[in-house]
Amino acid sequence: MNLKISTLFVFCIALITHHQMLAQHNFELYNDGALVHVQAGAEVHVWGDVHNYQATGDLQNNGLIKVQGNMYSDALFQQSGTGTTLLENSDVNTTENQFISGSYAVRTGNPSDIGVNDGSFYNLELANSQGIVYLDNTAAGANPQFVADVRNSVNFNAGSVVNNLVTANVGLNVPTYPANGAAYDAEFGMMNNAAGLGNFIGNNASLNGNMSATDQGYVVGKLRRAINDAVGGIYQYPVGLEPAAINAQRGFQYIHLNLDAGGNYNVIRSYFQTGSPNNAAVATECSGYQMDDFWGNRHGEWVFDDFTGSGTGNYEVKVWPQDPSVPFNGTVWTISKDDVFEYPAPDPLHNDCGPTSVGLDRGPFNGFSEFGLVSSVILLESEIINLEANAINNKFIKVDWSTSKEVDVDHFVIERSTDDANFSPITTHTAVGNSLIPQNYFIDDYAVLANINYYYRVKVVHVDGSVKYTHSVVAALVNDGSVETVNLFPNPIAEGEATIEITSTTENSTSILVYDAIGQLICSKIVAVQKGLNTFTIDTDDWPSAVYYVRISNDKSSTIKELIKSDK
Repeated sequence: MNLKISTLFVFCIALITHHQMLAQHNFELYNDGALVHVQAGAEVHVWGDVHNYQATGDLQNNGLIKVQGNMYSDALFQQSGTGTTLLENSDVNTTENQFISGSYAVRTGNPSDIGVNDGSFYNLELANSQGIVYLDNTAAGANPQFVADVRNSVNFNAGSVVNNLVTANVGLNVPTYPANGAAYDAEFGMMNNAAGLGNFIGNNASLNGNMSATDQGYVVGKLRRAINDAVGGIYQYPVGLEPAAINAQRGFQYIHLNLDAGGNYNVIRSYFQTGSPNNAAVATECSGYQMDDFWGNRHGEWVFDDFTGSGTGNYEVKVWPQDPSVPFNGTVWTISKDDVFEYPAPDPLHNDCGPTSVGLDRGPFNGFSEFGLVSSVILLESEIINLEANAINNKFIKVDWSTSKEVDVDHFVIERSTDDANFSPITTHTAVGNSLIPQNYFIDDYAVLANINYYYRVKVVHVDGSVKYTHSVVAALVNDGSVETVNLFPNPIAEGEATIEITSTTENSTSILVYDAIGQLICSKIVAVQKGLNTFTIDTDDWPSAVYYVRISNDKSSTIKELIKSDK
């Protein structure tokens, strides 16, 4: 039984019918150019498919339309109202997936055309028992990728099973999934330009950075969002892939943008796909750490597109990769744009790093393209420890450093700066090269003036050309010729207090700062140093087993000691 209509006004109607549990796509609502008005509080239950066609076709839904079949349209009909469309197959067609085909969308993709060239839903609820609703763009239209948009909200969990919204052409065929987001022909659009995730209801995808379970409640393929650029704010993109592609992980790949107000972004599209090969040179970021491991070409990357092409504002990116092959500890992470480590070039961003790629953020950025993850193992096989810089007899600065072990080290480059930002090489030093025992090195720098802070760092150059930078330390010649030496023990330490011995020729106020391997401050104290031997302690009982850096500094010198906290 098909229902063809010319004009239909639906008031408070409830259709309750007993029937066999069989596929019933012949029980259709077929609107071929008519006005259909569903008033607030009214319900229309369609056991089969829904069709909306022609420029005179006008669906005014202020109530609830429940659809047990599929939805078809052309790119001409109009839809309005503040009602809800529910896709479910709880009564009939219970073993089937459902799809939306045609142009239930703002057809220009621009929210300014809502109500003008517009077949979009107000509220869309997904309750398919198979957990999937597809978007099929095979119907004709000027912009056939715009298959389904919502003006208010989408609910992925309106039934007993959380649904995914897959923006792939399937029609009545066996479902196939493109391997990369760029290949999905259809798009889902969130035309509600309010920031936040409140207009994505029932999203249960985890943000724990692993794929121990199959994620649900997200857009598989392409998702675009309308932006309130006058206000800005955080705009989430629950988007991902299904199933796995080579070098691109399956499932949820959540990311969000924190947009500044006034950025002139109108609609921003996103998808996830195989990462590009990394062609960028190794760069130094995050307070001196070398970022030499691009995870985009293994994990995949997020791609963004400014649909209107006129955005100019700044924004911050935050990511939650769902990938068990990504190591979530033991490294320093940052986000790269266009597979380039430094942005904006040529100045590196410092301190925009984290200990894990989960929940990692970075900014500011401007303009859109690919975003991937970059990491660097802090504890390289060739590790520098106990870097110090000390003024000697008010005549020169001695720079001492040690390596805990060396593997294929070619040489060291000692660099100096007067502002702790712009470093220049002053000399090189040969390395032992390969060693399993600690090695000690030093240089004497006589090309310095009194009462100027000089910052030093050491670059480790390996045989294969890879490099690693140390933290910087500072020292200065002073007129009083003061000298200070520092000793730290026990090291390693399993529990209890670490002791710091400071021998000084002057009285001064000294700061003791302890940082973890990614530069986070763990503890700090100011101590009064007297002439002669001074002893201070640091309680390490609450620290996890890891490597820490202890900076002892005053207005005349600075020393960094490595402290290893081992298992009890």
